[in-house]
Amino acid sequence: METFITTATVFGLGGVVGYWVKHQLEQQAENKRKIREGKETQYKDLLSNMLAFFEGWENKEHKQQFLREVYTNAPVFASDEVIKLANKFIKSHSSKRKDLKESDRIYAELVLAIRKELNKIQGQPDTELSTKDIKIFKVDK
Repeated sequence: METFITTATVFGLGGVVGYWVKHQLEQQAENKRKIREGKETQYKDLLSNMLAFFEGWENKEHKQQFLREVYTNAPVFASDEVIKLANKFIKSHSSKRKDLKESDRIYAELVLAIRKELNKIQGQPDTELSTKDIKIFKVDK
């Protein structure tokens, strides 16, 4: 009888502990998913407004919104690498002599940094894309 009670207790506790561990893992996965979704939305807005700096996509309001995001929101949610690249991008457009190839390269690096950060949140592997794979084409008006 003691063996039965001991066995029942062990299985009962094991079930409770197993359920608790499973619940914690599910909660952690859900938290990561929510964090990724929030950052993804913020980064989509950032990139969307960033397009306003490219030929054929120019839009003064979007440029201002991009700058507002970089100076107010990005320091709160963006990785160090993304913030540094956003500032380099702004600097590449601030000079009197714009270096469009440099701007395109920085944009591509920024997109890859964002992908790297978002993938890292959920434990996904780094992207296999390179800066050569990220392009902005002019839109004919």
